[in-house]
Amino acid sequence: MSIKRVIIEGACKLEGIINENSRRGGVVICHPHPLYGGDMHNNVVGAIEKGFAYKGFTTLRFNFRGVGESTGFYGNGQGEEEDLLDAAEFLMEQIDKDGLIMFAGYSFGAWICSKAVPKLERLDGLFLVSYPFAFYESESLKRYKGTIFMVGGKSDDIGPIDRLIETYKAIPSLQKSLKIVPTDHFYQGNEKEITDFIKEVVPSPGI
Repeated sequence: MSIKRVIIEGACKLEGIINENSRRGGVVICHPHPLYGGDMHNNVVGAIEKGFAYKGFTTLRFNFRGVGESTGFYGNGQGEEEDLLDAAEFLMEQIDKDGLIMFAGYSFGAWICSKAVPKLERLDGLFLVSYPFAFYESESLKRYKGTIFMVGGKSDDIGPIDRLIETYKAIPSLQKSLKIVPTDHFYQGNEKEITDFIKEVVPSPGI
């Protein structure tokens, strides 16, 4: 296992941290809204990273454009989608050509993950925490047929639980799991619930 800081070259130069584990699988992790203090050091991003690293995935978390040492400016979602695709391309160079690729995101990051799905030739799964249903559409999620894992807070006003359950039920995937955590949108003191859910439901990518 090796953890190091990286620079991802693309439309912008993105600051990231890669945790190298198995070359059989990798996950790109997206942070919450850049204009509200979101960055790759967020508590939920850390909980996601911890869970996937435990399962053996090579993990890549990064700062969207304009955050931390990443260049550029906030891109209204479109720019951040480009950032995710650049990060995915970088990660795919670090793992086997036939290795598993997953996207994970929290809040705004979850929305960005869902937006990027149609732009990829392949994606082996989504892990979404507190999708911000109160602010962004979710119709594309209701058409997603791939493996998907979702987490929501019971008292989350940004990702309302009724919208989460409605969307989850509509998703046509035969490989899906849902976790409801007794918390609000920020998961303070409840991060372990996310990590443990990953340990429980996400298959290891192999050696």
